[in-house]
Amino acid sequence: MSSMNITLSFQEGFDDFRAVKPFTLLRDKVLPVLEERRADLDAMYNSVMGRPEVDPVLLTGVTILQMMQGASDRVAVELCCYDVRWRVALGLPSDWEPFHPTTLVYFRQRMAEHECSRLVMDAGIEAMTRDDYIKKSGAVRIDSTHVFAAISAMSRLACVRETIRFALNFLTKLTNVDDWEPWYSRYGERNPKELRKASKETLKATMAQAGKDAFDVLNKVTEQIKVASEAEPVALLQRVFNEQFEIADDGEVDQRKSTDSGAVKNPNDPDAHWSTKGATGKEGWVGYKLQVCETAPSETCSKGEPTSAVITSVVTQSAETSDHGSLKPVLDEHLSNGQEAPVEIFADAGYISAGDLKQAADNNYDLTGPVAGPPHRSGLYGADLFSVDIPTRKAVCPAGITSSSCSRIHEGGRDKTVYYFEWPEDVCAACKLKDKCLSKKKKRKRRSLEVGADHMFIQERRILCKTPEYIELMKRRNAVEGTHSELKRGYGIRRGRYKGLAKTAIQHQFTAAACNLRRWAARLCWLANKTA
Repeated sequence: MSSMNITLSFQEGFDDFRAVKPFTLLRDKVLPVLEERRADLDAMYNSVMGRPEVDPVLLTGVTILQMMQGASDRVAVELCCYDVRWRVALGLPSDWEPFHPTTLVYFRQRMAEHECSRLVMDAGIEAMTRDDYIKKSGAVRIDSTHVFAAISAMSRLACVRETIRFALNFLTKLTNVDDWEPWYSRYGERNPKELRKASKETLKATMAQAGKDAFDVLNKVTEQIKVASEAEPVALLQRVFNEQFEIADDGEVDQRKSTDSGAVKNPNDPDAHWSTKGATGKEGWVGYKLQVCETAPSETCSKGEPTSAVITSVVTQSAETSDHGSLKPVLDEHLSNGQEAPVEIFADAGYISAGDLKQAADNNYDLTGPVAGPPHRSGLYGADLFSVDIPTRKAVCPAGITSSSCSRIHEGGRDKTVYYFEWPEDVCAACKLKDKCLSKKKKRKRRSLEVGADHMFIQERRILCKTPEYIELMKRRNAVEGTHSELKRGYGIRRGRYKGLAKTAIQHQFTAAACNLRRWAARLCWLANKTA
């Protein structure tokens, strides 16, 4: 069958054209842009010895479709052989010979090493721009979500033992196995059931033994095979040892009471860190954090109307990275693909502080979103319920009483200035609101209030956020939650497919490109039906 006949049967064989539209967009719009950027893909290969056996443009297209349909490497190759949509979208001839699935593994490895993961995202946005699909809305919305790493949960003991095993398996390849006894006998073979029902005393003794063994192995490497100390398995063992143990004054190896969030949780993916989600900090996960930025159209979609929003930037971060301070890297990614600087950014309280609001004003864009409220400890009145006027050094409490004194304190170490207001003791004692203002636990007799130098600036935003107009405006931000749900349910982005920050970033970039492609197709089909 000729290529033309395949194309016709491909388009006419489906009653619902929406099922095939993403594939035709990939063929007609995205792949030509990737072809123009072939030099960037070819740069991943050595010009003499690294000539690619399989076309990298083809592999890029296969990976986009792979993320679109959640296929494994092996299934993706099978779909290239037997799914007519894939064959036509990729332009595969009838006599095409399939490549081995591991080719996709090596392709992703090359992309990670050469930091080319952003290429496919840029190509998709460039194709939409050329087709005049992306409209200049001037506004974007940003939010983050957590991503679970493709590893199993490990205890601190299991993590140490597994890391020792990695190091020993590497070292025994350099020398004889007998040179690493008795450690190799203890850790060389994995036995997951070995300590399953062990007592606390046994686990504690095993952890102490593992710490001593790791210390001895590292010392032997330093003394006898110094060049191996820089190898990745040995360097990882040194890192885990430093995170889990410390050397006491008497020279003994003691376990640390706790580890920080950036410590290795599983040696199979050292980049995956632990972090928490939510104000309570009870929802913890091990993995990464994903920042998503998309356009925020001003028009509200009607029922059944596909979104016209386009994902312009995805940034994969370490799990413990705070949303505060993430605006800049996300916006830098947004601007890197030729997008104009936004005039308005919608975000939640995690991204907004006094410094961010001032920076937004200096850079001529609006940072729209709430500011986190002050703590209301034990149900007592917080700082947001006081009327504070820093220039006049006066503050009025909820009972309408003006403060009696104000002190300005500057912390040189943190370069932070605070203002400390106090009220008369006798007035507070007679106040009818003292039960909600004075802490009985601390036996306070007068109310005091400490605020930062930017308190009035922040308080102005808190008041603004309570107005009906602002609440209505913030509905444009809420759609990004739907984007997270779409990426999670439709593309499985909440769970990592690969190990390591670089390869997880590749997953996210290709997934965002696939999501944009499918959104683009749905929107075009809806518009065609609307005008028909």
